[in-house]
Amino acid sequence: MAAKRGRPRDPALDEAILRATRELLLEAGYPGLSMEAVAARAHVSKPTLYLRFPTKGALVFEAVLGKTKALEMPDTGDLRADLGATYDAGVDEVAAAEARAALPILLAELSASPELARLVRSRVLGPEYHRVRNLLEQAQHRGEIRSDVDLRLVIDAFFGTALARAVILGGPLDHDFSAALVDLFINGMAPRE
Repeated sequence: MAAKRGRPRDPALDEAILRATRELLLEAGYPGLSMEAVAARAHVSKPTLYLRFPTKGALVFEAVLGKTKALEMPDTGDLRADLGATYDAGVDEVAAAEARAALPILLAELSASPELARLVRSRVLGPEYHRVRNLLEQAQHRGEIRSDVDLRLVIDAFFGTALARAVILGGPLDHDFSAALVDLFINGMAPRE
């Protein structure tokens, strides 16, 4: 196996870049945000920024929808508690001012750019889908979810509902919404008598 070239990535630089991106989204909005401004705010070179995030869209998606990747996935053995904690974190992420400022334009860019779509699916959405699927599979093994439930469909609905509220419907995104939606999912997936 060949050794990796160069220095290992510094997670502190990644966080500085993402923090600068969120701050600039709040100050200038998505159209006013530039890679140059992010590099300057984060005190990194443009090559360092582009090495980590090849496009503005990829950077902003990571900044607004990648925050929960670092959170430990709950594993209490109780689907309602685990799903609730997971969804609360996702709702907080999508409801954040910087996400609401960026998501409408980002979603349009995502549908227009297959390369951006691939990047976002592999770096942001894919890992989150995998984490939630593991949570649901564990609940399925414990008998909390019917074996015939289409977990992919549940995950799509799980994420899509928050995005639709944030971008299209404009309804409240809060922990009451999260709890009601988790109840709906739990009741729909529960074993039948």
